[in-house]
Amino acid sequence: MKRERLYSLDILRGLDMLLLAVVGPLFAAVNASWPLPKCVMEQFRHNWGGFTLWDIIMPLFIFMCGAAVPFALGKRKTDGRAGLAYWRHVAARVALLWILGMVAQGRLLSMDAMMINPFNNTLQAIAAGYFVAAVVLAIPSKHVRIAAPFVLAAVYTAFLHFCGDYTIDGNAATRFERWILPVITPEGSKALAMADPGYSWWATIPMFGAMTLCGMAATEMLTDESAPQQKRLAKLAATGAALLASGWAVSPWIPAIKHIYTLSFTAQAMGWCMLLLAALYFLTDILRLRKGTGLLLLFGQTSLMAYMCHEFKSVFKAFGKSFAPGAAHLFGGKAEPIAVWLAASALLVFFLTLWRGRKSLPPAGQRAD
Repeated sequence: MKRERLYSLDILRGLDMLLLAVVGPLFAAVNASWPLPKCVMEQFRHNWGGFTLWDIIMPLFIFMCGAAVPFALGKRKTDGRAGLAYWRHVAARVALLWILGMVAQGRLLSMDAMMINPFNNTLQAIAAGYFVAAVVLAIPSKHVRIAAPFVLAAVYTAFLHFCGDYTIDGNAATRFERWILPVITPEGSKALAMADPGYSWWATIPMFGAMTLCGMAATEMLTDESAPQQKRLAKLAATGAALLASGWAVSPWIPAIKHIYTLSFTAQAMGWCMLLLAALYFLTDILRLRKGTGLLLLFGQTSLMAYMCHEFKSVFKAFGKSFAPGAAHLFGGKAEPIAVWLAASALLVFFLTLWRGRKSLPPAGQRAD
């Protein structure tokens, strides 16, 4: 059965990418010119513990990948079963995301085996979650699919809670990272020494899978043609509110830590993701208020390229810096950081517009499959 197209999916994906590539750098530029209150800039960093605006970016990427799964993989089933075409698409998508992740942050282009880190990037976390979601979607039993994210989250939470503590050095996920990297990299590799402190990847795959499945469940709620739109909206919003409340409820015992995706952090993140999607679904798919969303749609429909551009942002900053002396001459030295941001952002938008125009895109809601 052909699924309903959702404009809100592209808009939410674009909102996430715009926050990462444009809004965050804007606040950094303004802060460099005229220092902003510390409480404001704290929202654009990852702390060990707590929940900031910047913390929602990666979970929302993973959630949105899951939201696209029913569109991307549902149509590749044969008579309701996952056949060769299904698994071929999954393998190609996972391989693409994994390689791009290694290019972006894993130092793959260094061509030096001693420098390369096989797994330390958001795109690879998305690839891992995508694979988990593909396996779950291939299971015929609806009850298994519903239970899967809860089981994955419970297993990972038990691992964290009983095999370590929640400190940056003593948590089980980071300790597993320190164990596995020397095992899978050549002797003498610098991958572990150069890795971001406190972050875990390999052990956290079950939680990446759980988040992807949350996104998949959100799409299935919103495309359930057996229920009216208002009921779908209410169901998604109620689920999001319940996840958010549960995350807050367990935080006294399990702290919210983004670096290792603890249960309280992940529940809060998924709660916010569902509530954001519910709000945008109401505005753009029910009320059809779509005027002025062109920039969000652009970033949503070119999200993978926009992410790679952000990872290689020095190219766009170099273009922006060419305008800095002129801005300083006309408006004073404090204007330089903002001039760099304006020019770099304009070039990014121009490039993404050209990239989107190079091929005919499917309707909104079916991108990024």
